[in-house]
Amino acid sequence: MTWYLGQDRSSAVAVVERAVEAVGDDPERRAEAAHAAAHAYCTRRYHQARRMRSAGGGVHPADPHSRADAQGLATFAAAAVLGMEEFGADSVMESLQQSLGSEDNEALSAQAFTEMTAIAAQRELSGNKLADPSWMLTADRARRLRETDYSTICTVRHVLAVLVESALPLRLAYRACLQDPALQHIEQVRTANPRVHHYLDCAEYISRRSPADAWESFTSLLLSICTDPERLEAFQQDVTALDPALDEVHALGRHAAARLAPASAAASRPA
Repeated sequence: MTWYLGQDRSSAVAVVERAVEAVGDDPERRAEAAHAAAHAYCTRRYHQARRMRSAGGGVHPADPHSRADAQGLATFAAAAVLGMEEFGADSVMESLQQSLGSEDNEALSAQAFTEMTAIAAQRELSGNKLADPSWMLTADRARRLRETDYSTICTVRHVLAVLVESALPLRLAYRACLQDPALQHIEQVRTANPRVHHYLDCAEYISRRSPADAWESFTSLLLSICTDPERLEAFQQDVTALDPALDEVHALGRHAAARLAPASAAASRPA
C-alpha cells in the first residue's frame, strides 16, 4: 500500500504534486504548473465520465458530473498542493460548493457552505491556516498509513471486499424489482448515511471493472478510509448499520437470477 501511494496517479492531488515537483522552487512556475495539471486532469476525467454515461457504463463516484464540477475540483486540488492561503477562503469554499454542494444533504447545503465560508474567512484573518481538504498530500497519507494498525487495515479490507462481492447480487435484486426487507434496509441506510452511500457506489463501480482496473480502485478506496482518522473511526459503525441485511444478499441474488432467467430466455428466442 505504501508502494501504491508513491505510484498513484489516480487523483488530481497526486497529479498536481508531480507537476509542481517537476518545475522546481519558483513560485510562479509552481502555480502555473499546478493550475495546468489540475484543470487538464479534471477536464479529462469529466469527458471520460460523460462518454461512459452516454454509453450506459458506470462511472466512479468521484468523477466530475459537470464542467462546473470539474473546474471546482481543479481549483480545490491546486489549493491542496500549493496551500489554501494562496487562493483565499472565499475562492476555495466556492470551488468546494460547486463540486460537493447539495440541497438534499443538510451538511452540504448552501446555508452550510455560507457558514463554513464565514468560519474559514475568520481563520484566514486571524492568521490560522485553513483546514486542509480531505485530499491529503502523499507524504501525509503515507504518514497516516504508517500510524494505522495493520490488523485494522486488514479488517477494513475484508469489509470492503464483502461490499464488492455483494454488488452483483444487489444489482440483480434491483433489476428483478424484488420487494424484500433486506433490500429495503440497505436502501434506508444508504439514504441516511452519505458515507455508506459512497462505499456502496464505489463497491458497485469496482465490481464492474476488469481485474487490472479493479485492484487500483479498491486500493484507492481502502487507503482513503485508512488514512482519514475520522472516516476510519466511523467506519465500523457505518457498515455495521447494514447488518444483518448483508447476510441475505447472496440469497437475494439467487432469487433475482431465478426470476430474471425466464425473461432472459424468452428475449433470446428467435421471433
